[in-house]
Amino acid sequence: MERNHKKIFYLAGLILIFLISTFIIRKNKQHNVPSIKLSDLVLKDLYGNNISMASFNETPLVINFWGTWCGPCRQELPYFEKVSEKYKGQVNFMIISDEPVEKLVKFSEQNKYTFFYVQSQIAFHELGITSVPVTFFYDKNHRLINKTKYALTEDELNKFIIEILK
Repeated sequence: MERNHKKIFYLAGLILIFLISTFIIRKNKQHNVPSIKLSDLVLKDLYGNNISMASFNETPLVINFWGTWCGPCRQELPYFEKVSEKYKGQVNFMIISDEPVEKLVKFSEQNKYTFFYVQSQIAFHELGITSVPVTFFYDKNHRLINKTKYALTEDELNKFIIEILK
């Protein structure tokens, strides 16, 4: 009986260490994300039209930097779709890639998400983005409120959006 208690105690300790490590890693990843000003972005839509960030004034903005090749990015897109529908008219969502526009068009045709696909005219590494997904949350005055460097869950997206709506 005492042997089983030791096994349970040992297992509980390992689980606790894992949970604490995961929390610390996620927290540290947030601090390694550059702070990007919206004015630093040079963007085009999938038709080659320039995008002015001024057209998004007075509305909170969620910007996700991603890649069509990125598994975690693709994994979180259904959550972005669901949450963007929930906050339609209250928050703008922009999904940005630095890949060739042909790849983005093909992806958008094969995956019928409704959010705004955008092509960055500046390579991600020039913006300080070294891996994707990276998501930025801006309030209605376009002040950066939060940023993450990992695939988000639906609950996390909702939590961050509530913060930018305050």
